[in-house]
Amino acid sequence: MGSLAPNHDLALVSARLDLQNLPVSLPHFTVRPVMRSRLVGCVLLVGTVLLFSRSANYGFTNYDDPIYVANNPHVQAGLAWESIVWAFTAPNDYWHPLTWLSHMLDWQIYGNTAAGHHLTSIGWHALNAVLVFFLLRRLTGAFWTSAFSAALFAWHPLRVESVVWITERKDLMSGCFFLLTLWAYIGYTDCRSERKTAWPHYLLTLGLFLGGLMSKPMVVTLPAVLLLLDFWPLRRFERKGGRPNEPETPGSWIVWRGLFLEKIPFVALSLLVSIVTVRMQQGSGAFTLRLPLDARLFNAVVAVARYLGKFFWPFDLTVIYPHPGYWPAWAVIFSVLLIAGLSAAAWQQRHLRPWLVAGWGWFLVMLLPAIGIIQVGFQSMADRYTYLPILGLHLAIFGPKRPWPAHAGARWLISICAGVLLLANIARTWDQQSVWRDSFTLFRHAIDVTKNNDIAESFTGHTYFMLGRMDDAAQHCQRALDINPRNLAALSTLACVREQQGRFDEAIALCRTTLKFDPENSKVEYLLGSLLLYLGQTDAAVARMTSAARRNPEILSAHLQLALEEIQHGQPQNALPYYTVAFALNPHDPTAHYGSGLALKQLGREDEALVHFQAALESKPASPEINLEIGRIMLNRLQLAEAALHFQTALKFHPNEAGAHAGLGQVFFLTKRRDEAIAQWEEALRLNPNLSGLREQLQKIREPNENPQPVIIEPSRR
Repeated sequence: MGSLAPNHDLALVSARLDLQNLPVSLPHFTVRPVMRSRLVGCVLLVGTVLLFSRSANYGFTNYDDPIYVANNPHVQAGLAWESIVWAFTAPNDYWHPLTWLSHMLDWQIYGNTAAGHHLTSIGWHALNAVLVFFLLRRLTGAFWTSAFSAALFAWHPLRVESVVWITERKDLMSGCFFLLTLWAYIGYTDCRSERKTAWPHYLLTLGLFLGGLMSKPMVVTLPAVLLLLDFWPLRRFERKGGRPNEPETPGSWIVWRGLFLEKIPFVALSLLVSIVTVRMQQGSGAFTLRLPLDARLFNAVVAVARYLGKFFWPFDLTVIYPHPGYWPAWAVIFSVLLIAGLSAAAWQQRHLRPWLVAGWGWFLVMLLPAIGIIQVGFQSMADRYTYLPILGLHLAIFGPKRPWPAHAGARWLISICAGVLLLANIARTWDQQSVWRDSFTLFRHAIDVTKNNDIAESFTGHTYFMLGRMDDAAQHCQRALDINPRNLAALSTLACVREQQGRFDEAIALCRTTLKFDPENSKVEYLLGSLLLYLGQTDAAVARMTSAARRNPEILSAHLQLALEEIQHGQPQNALPYYTVAFALNPHDPTAHYGSGLALKQLGREDEALVHFQAALESKPASPEINLEIGRIMLNRLQLAEAALHFQTALKFHPNEAGAHAGLGQVFFLTKRRDEAIAQWEEALRLNPNLSGLREQLQKIREPNENPQPVIIEPSRR
């Protein structure tokens, strides 16, 4: 036999034996590597589900959940064709159609039962935990280190926001596609190194990346991550460019050029989605903070240091970290020195410990889209932004496969420390979930663990407002304004509070202040128009409401509903300005014409009402309600043939319309068709026993010596 191989050769042989699924001896039993991997995957899957089961029965919060799910009509329509088209084409803060489709499917299955939506999110995260384990094991070859790292990733308290907050489903889905993209990319590089057909793997990688972008644009930096993995552990910079006749030239320009060229399609997708995202966020008003560039850069470096701190000491985590504007100089200097020192240390070790450069670079690069250089939202940082970047720290800290200590005591010590660390994270994660129990707890916790958090105060005020506790709502909104007089959420909520309290002058002043800071706020402008209408300033009110509804078409439906409520409460004169606004936006809107006809009819302006009813009928000829109203007007005018036609049309499309049966009975009575009239009236009373005057009419017609005159029967509104 030849001489013994060096230690690193023994390690390679050991790794190959492990890949060949040979048995691995443990103290009391023997497990094959494939079975061992499956057992670890099952533990990660089940453990993650059990750990986050605490939040399964929580409800929706009022922080973005109403916009994304709970009050979103497109989501609540399920996987209908119109909703699917909306998911891909509608303007939102992000372009993430796959996430929208996931929410639609959930609503179709669970409806408004929040537990189902939570369970879906937990399932996505549990799947990601398993993917992280298999991916890290494939990258590093370290079994137990990869298992520990995957568990730490899945059970760390920083994951709570992404998993428990239903709105953040996009983190979990984009994370899943990101991990699958890396897995497919490794398959592609294996085929390239073995001179096999690689393009199917390349297309699969590109397709999975597109899936990640369609779930959340946070993954736009994936091309840079792929280059870091090319550096380590794939070591593709040390290989030739891929052409059969090229010589081995480690580190040559040919190698670099080939690796960069194959990333061009990925970069093109990233650039396209980045441009779309920025434009969508501009349109949706996501750039709520107007900060100078130096303030944003200072916050970016401080945020990196804070993320590192939260990773190693995950306490005082909250949904809202307020942005201070400018950080103290000492915080900025410390953060710059920390980042520069860690970066220099990683670079200095790039040959001896290349995983430090790869992991640290992964962490920094993936934070870039959300680090605040382009300020989106009002926060200085967010736990959810660490979902994928934190894996870079895992790669840097745990690194490649290392030999297991020979001494049993050392092995026990490492195992105990790892177990204690996981248990500590499990305890913190279980506790952190309770913060998300309801909206009050969520925002009160944010107030407790931060200072001068005007955003949390304003959200607390809005929560009280939704529950009708106006005094408490006003108190918290005023606290927010004391901290930040330009807090738009607090201003608008306080305006609504004052409107409910009848303090209209204060409400109008608050609306005007809000519009001074945010002239495009259509909801506040609409509220201002409503207040002006109540005070009798009709022209100014109509101008305001028209402007608001023109910018935000969704206001129009609420606008028409308010008008209908005025009619139903016997105030038709108050409904007419609403319809004036509606006609300014859409002169042919059938709902507006129908409602305007109802209001004018109540005001005794029957000729004008008939014009509007007939205009509505042109757009909706099959509407039983419109045919019924026209039939009643024709009956009043004794135009009996036309009245009968409209009543019969109403019954054709709605056979159980009691008012149409009553009206048709009156037509029959006036045309001397007594038996048919009685039959129609009896059917009307069967359908609606509360029809005013119809029962008396029927009793009189059955008396032989009476010759009653018919009356128009107005049924109660359905």
